[in-house]
Order: sequence, then structure tokens, then C-alpha cells
Amino acid sequence: MKKTARFKKFFNFTQTLTLLLFSTFTMAQTIPLNKLTGQFDEKKDSDFIALDSTQLPVNKKGMYLQKEPTQQLIKAYNDFKKVHPNIPFVVVSATRNYTYQNGIWQRKWDSLLSKINKPQQIAEEILKFSSMPGTSRHHWGTDIDITSVSSDYFRNDKKGIILYQWLQDNLPKYGFCQPFNEGRNGGYLPEEWHWSYKPIASQYIAQYQAQLEKDPQSIIQALNFTGHDQINLEDLVKQYVLMVNADCY
Repeated sequence: MKKTARFKKFFNFTQTLTLLLFSTFTMAQTIPLNKLTGQFDEKKDSDFIALDSTQLPVNKKGMYLQKEPTQQLIKAYNDFKKVHPNIPFVVVSATRNYTYQNGIWQRKWDSLLSKINKPQQIAEEILKFSSMPGTSRHHWGTDIDITSVSSDYFRNDKKGIILYQWLQDNLPKYGFCQPFNEGRNGGYLPEEWHWSYKPIASQYIAQYQAQLEKDPQSIIQALNFTGHDQINLEDLVKQYVLMVNADCY
């Protein structure tokens, strides 16, 4: 009887685990391509909420985020303020859709075009600080930039140092990871300010990776920003989308 009970308990656990894993895989597989590449309007999406309508401090109006990461970020913000009431904790960037990102890309491309005559070099220069449209984690509504987008602030300013230490020690408790950390072999430079809500973002990157492996042209053909047909687009997409902190997978 004891062996039967133990087996039944093990079977139930295995079945539950399998269902959970299958559910996660299924959710990842059902994310539509336009959501992966940011080709939608977050303001009209019921999964998103305007940060203006929450207690989170923002540096500009009109920013949106998915509801679940917003709820967790509010909890983190409140807990941070309990111990550091005088240190800024401000959302300076949230969801950026394809159109918004394309505007950033176009401005930087135009600015560099008179200085650099090789499209691949222009792209690589922009990618030091900004994403190609269709490849940014900010498309997903899971990622935010906090307080400053300068590494100098987090490394040399007293308040920035305290903030970054707290983010590292505590944000994972609320589900967030730092996608662009030190020690990676490619992709973006380290970004102390950029944090990603892993329970949802991990599904997006899994779907993006699966799509790149199965049918990369489905993604490549969806990207039509300036220079897309003059650079090693597929290689750059794979590097800058996939080369993130392993803790964010």
C-alpha cells in the first residue's frame, strides 16, 4: 500500500509538472509575430495599462506596460521607497512599439550617414545604444528603464549606486531580471537601468528563438527599417535578441 501511495503521489506530481511545462510552452508558441516584433498599438491592447494611471513615477506621459509586470513593479517601488525615500525610482521608458523604435533608428541612421559610408558599420554603431525596430525587448511590454540610461549614474553617483545595489538584490523577488548584464559575449553593452519581467518575457524570447530556428525569414521579412537590406540582418537579429543574461531565459 505504501509503495502504491508513493507511486500515485509521484505520478500526480509528474503529471502536474508536465502540464505546467506544456502550458508554458503553449503560451510561448501562441504569441503572434506582430507582438514579438512590436507591430501593434499597445494603447489599444487590453493586456496593457497606462503607467500614468498608476502611482509609479514616470518622466513622461503616455507610457504603457503589460498589467502583470506593472503590478509587480508597483510593489517593488513601494518597498524601495520604504528604505530609500529620497532616492529617485522613476520609469523613464516602458513599451516602445515598432513605429516608435523605427523613429529612433531613422534619426540615428540619418545622423551617422554623413560620417560613415558603410551600412553595416552604421548599424553596429547604432546598436551600441539602440535596438533595431522589431528586435527590442521594449516591444513586449515587459521591460522598463529605471531612473537613468547612463551607466555613469549607477557606477559613480551615490544615489545611483544605492539604487542599483537595491535593484540587483531585490528586483528578482518581484520577477524581474537584468537582461543586459556584464559577462556576455555579444549583444548590447551592459545596461544597469534595464529590467525585464521574466515570467512573461521568457515566453517571448522562447517564441522569438523558436521562430528564428524554424523560419527566420518570417521575422526578417517583417523588418523593413532603413538599411535592413544592406546589413547582415539575420546575424544581427540573432545576436541582439538572443544574447542576454541567462537568468532571463
